[in-house]
Amino acid sequence: MTQFANDAFLDGSAAAAAHGMWPRAYDLASWSVLYRFVSLTHSPSPRVAADGPWWFEYEGYQQIRTFAERNHYPLGYAARLFAGILYEWSEVDAVVRAEVARGPLRAWKGRGKQVAAKRADPRDVAVRHGLVTEREPSVSARMTPMQGPLEVLQVYIPGLGRPHWQFNDLMRLVDVQGIATG
Repeated sequence: MTQFANDAFLDGSAAAAAHGMWPRAYDLASWSVLYRFVSLTHSPSPRVAADGPWWFEYEGYQQIRTFAERNHYPLGYAARLFAGILYEWSEVDAVVRAEVARGPLRAWKGRGKQVAAKRADPRDVAVRHGLVTEREPSVSARMTPMQGPLEVLQVYIPGLGRPHWQFNDLMRLVDVQGIATG
């Protein structure tokens, strides 16, 4: 039976991942390179910003980057489109590249789910919907990650982020790059 460096954090992690994706078990080998979109505006350091469970593998990151370049979008805005990142959660003004330093790690990988804003940030789009004849159509502040052929899979790593904060034990920060947000 494979021993994972994050075994102690696996209980309940599938349910936590299922809040934001359709998860399936996935193993990350030592030295796997991953990418995470973060907000350095709201974080005291890149290492603290990197300590979160939501990541992309190289192929997904490259697809987001290429989409941004081809369509003349800021990379931060493209990340919002592909990952369903609300403004109330992050400014998405940097991308962190890190390696699995202590592996293998058990992770969850899957398609992103629709997310709902709590209206903490007015920049999160509120879309009016309902019958045209209604006086006050209902308002929905939901965001669906990119779907179809452009869809990328997200990776959720148990042990990173709240409440465990194990980035320093499991990962190695390779670099941090500021990016245009949107």
